[in-house]
Amino acid sequence: MDKALMDTTCLRGADDVVFTAMEDEAVLLHLGTRKYYGLNETGLRIWQMIQVGANLGDIATTLSNEYDVDPAEAREAVVALCGELLDEGLVQVATPSNGSPSE
Repeated sequence: MDKALMDTTCLRGADDVVFTAMEDEAVLLHLGTRKYYGLNETGLRIWQMIQVGANLGDIATTLSNEYDVDPAEAREAVVALCGELLDEGLVQVATPSNGSPSE
């Protein structure tokens, strides 16, 4: 689990990533590495919430409610996926200067 990822962390898609949704899944293409990544229905939902500026805590709460999952399990899944997205360069930690909503 990435210690830098907290409930208040907001992410944004990296500039060199192209996203395509297909029904209940999505494909991400990293233009820099030319690698494709698949997201299942839950991953797609997380990606959609990242795109509207939701923080990780809000994403976990939404998933817990929408999928009737224990809040701790939802948070663990969100942090795990977001950590992978960060490691692969598909997302960046958002700051007010690069697209995060101001607090």
